[in-house]
Amino acid sequence: MATIELIDLKKNYGPVPAVKGVNLSVSDGEMIVLVGPSGCGKSTLLRMVAGLETITSGHLHIAGRDVSRVEPAERDIAMVFQNYALYPHMTVRRNLEYGLKNRGTPKAEIEKRVSEAASILEIEPFLERRPRQLSGGQRQRVAMGRAIVRNPAAFLFDEPLSNLDAKLRVAMRVEIRRLQRRLRTTSIYVTHDQLEAMTLADRLVVMNGGEIEQIGSPIEVYERPETLFVAGFIGSPPMNLLPLEGTATAVEGIPDLPTGTDIIGLRPDAIALNRPDAPALSLRGVVELIEPVGGESHVHLRVEGIAEPVIASVPGRAGVHEAEAVTCHAPLDKLHPFNSRTGRRMD
Repeated sequence: MATIELIDLKKNYGPVPAVKGVNLSVSDGEMIVLVGPSGCGKSTLLRMVAGLETITSGHLHIAGRDVSRVEPAERDIAMVFQNYALYPHMTVRRNLEYGLKNRGTPKAEIEKRVSEAASILEIEPFLERRPRQLSGGQRQRVAMGRAIVRNPAAFLFDEPLSNLDAKLRVAMRVEIRRLQRRLRTTSIYVTHDQLEAMTLADRLVVMNGGEIEQIGSPIEVYERPETLFVAGFIGSPPMNLLPLEGTATAVEGIPDLPTGTDIIGLRPDAIALNRPDAPALSLRGVVELIEPVGGESHVHLRVEGIAEPVIASVPGRAGVHEAEAVTCHAPLDKLHPFNSRTGRRMD
């Protein structure tokens, strides 16, 4: 196991900057998840750590060693890809053995590591099969097994579950978290899936435009987004962003806010259709759409002066109807103050 230090890492493609001076410290045994929209630089950053992309400037340390210019095979990392990257003509056993044989690992040690990995991942029945004879989930287990047998200093995961269906993604997500906690191998995981990111991460790294917007535990990032981008990106549905100008007739009970605040952020699950006992913000609007999603409903409200619908997540059935005029409420301690010019939180 090892620490990973990214020190002012930059990557340019010609004159175009893809990663703009990222600083990040990953602790020994920690699971860091990089999340952000397509093109934000998260996969490029991961490939720089792996050695699959050259570093334009900055330094990369793994286990205290500067590996910025070291070949991928010499970095003591193992990578799990979204397309599995298995050798189709080899059995599962030979796929697991291949990297170890290339490194000259003794036969007895290879057998021991393959046996242990197969047991951990419960793939012993498939060892003599070829990848085409396996399901997507089984192939991903083999891909992880190939990483485990290496006993690397760190695991790198590049959207490993993106090719699986929704049900299998959930199962494999649990499997990866269980496996990482058992092995305590330092890990960096890239995904665009927020739920995946929130459930897997010890710490979440939210990226945008080649830069880090915020680092923190999943609950910290969710409950206290530091920028408008993070507020609008993390959460499903995302945070409602209410401009203070032009909403006076539809919004009541606005409290004193930090100087410079011109946007209020409000999580959908903080909005209720019944007035709470505590002081609350009130919004008047018309129900535009109701989305039943199992144990809760997402109520979309058209509020005068606000371009996007305000979404309230309410328990069970909404108890309101489309085209109905309603007033909803949010406790004042659930408001998030932002400044639109800086894009930053104001408290």
